[in-house]
Amino acid sequence: MHAVPHPPSRCSPVPACDPLPHGDAHATGGLDPRAFERVNRFIGDHLGERFSLAELAATACISRFHFARLFRQRTGTSPMAYVMRLRVERAKVLLAEGDRCIATTAADLGFFDQSHFTRTFRRATGVPPRAFSRLKRHGTSRSEPRLPDCVPSCTPRRAHDE
Repeated sequence: MHAVPHPPSRCSPVPACDPLPHGDAHATGGLDPRAFERVNRFIGDHLGERFSLAELAATACISRFHFARLFRQRTGTSPMAYVMRLRVERAKVLLAEGDRCIATTAADLGFFDQSHFTRTFRRATGVPPRAFSRLKRHGTSRSEPRLPDCVPSCTPRRAHDE
């Protein structure tokens, strides 16, 4: 006889962790909607904290390997890449407000440090966080010049005198 492991405290009571009727997981193309909602809620509640794939899988009440495969089928991305994308999206909102320090934003969103945040943000958006913040605060239109790509201080490049 199989012993069914008790779900961790983050899981809903046993009915939410009951197996789906035969075929439902395949009909949705991956993780079932209830499990995905639990995982999404967990990520949103803990976005600024460090958590593991095992914790996300436990929230979905399935093994981490099975979870990773089903999650990728449903979203088209790995669970941790999905978390990173949500962190960057939240950072964009915070930086657009313009009254937050970049280091504080990085720490609040669970990045290892400001450098990790800056690299990740630039890779995802094409501009460093400070330039993004300035762009959002000062507004822009298509006729305005684009911010410089790789200037550490985020100051405009100067044209060389000829």
